Amino acid sequence: MRFPSTLFEFQTQFPDEASCWAYLCQARWPQGFRCSRCGGRGSHFLVARRLEQCRSCRYQGSVTAGTVFHGTRVPLRVWFLGIFFLARHKTGISARQFQRDTGLGSYQTAWTLLHKLRSGLTAHPAQCLNEDVEADETYIGGHRPGQLGRGVGKTGIAIAVERRAKTAGKLRLVVIPRATTAVLTSFVHASIQPQESTVFTDAWGAYVALRDLGIDHRPRKGGHGRQSVHRLPWAHTVFGNLKTWLRGTFHGVSPKHLQRYLDEFVFRFDRRWRETELFIRVLHRALDTAPCPYHQLTAERIG
Repeated sequence: MRFPSTLFEFQTQFPDEASCWAYLCQARWPQGFRCSRCGGRGSHFLVARRLEQCRSCRYQGSVTAGTVFHGTRVPLRVWFLGIFFLARHKTGISARQFQRDTGLGSYQTAWTLLHKLRSGLTAHPAQCLNEDVEADETYIGGHRPGQLGRGVGKTGIAIAVERRAKTAGKLRLVVIPRATTAVLTSFVHASIQPQESTVFTDAWGAYVALRDLGIDHRPRKGGHGRQSVHRLPWAHTVFGNLKTWLRGTFHGVSPKHLQRYLDEFVFRFDRRWRETELFIRVLHRALDTAPCPYHQLTAERIG
């Protein structure tokens, strides 16, 4: 399938709703319509209701049913524009800016649409990291007066990133409740292929237990902060880029929903060499993800 790589191409390829619906049908049913009830092939399109009616059992279904787009009242072209900004813009887009650019009636609608798309970015099991892997942790959030201690009042984030010759490989980021031995070792063990990886960390004591899990652990002594930058170069580079992105694009995010923003960051980072393909990849994730209504988005705590 052809997918847009520039905004001009987007406007040319998707000039109206009909073109968006046709593209969505092709993405979901590349071999043609397949009835979810009887498995039959072939359908009649009911233009007025935008439904496919099975020729065998006459069951009526929508191409958006059971997906992130399920039951939407927002024009599909706006959804596609959200996918384009999420996939093609290196810094993504905030809900406020998206509302202004698309003319949506409310901030809530823009926020919900973007978070529904983000919910699909972790729909598939992540591939484990291997070879040389850097692991570290940091905290995000402003200082709160009267609170002392490492990370007090902030949100903890753990990282695992592959170290390659001249660049970083795949990345994993996760919100953590606290930087304890159980939390950090569990995260690292779940993120890597233990028998094929060498894990580099700083001298933080919480990582010592990695050797008990059969992992080749090589702590780099010499302190924390700036002293450890040269020992974990890619972990610190990613943390710096992540914090700049969160401050610059969103001016800070809620800890409750932080994990979805991390998932968006990781999704683009792992595919940064294939940027032109990201539109169709995000679209396929949206089609493979179950509906996630607003009340569910706001009720669940991610991370």
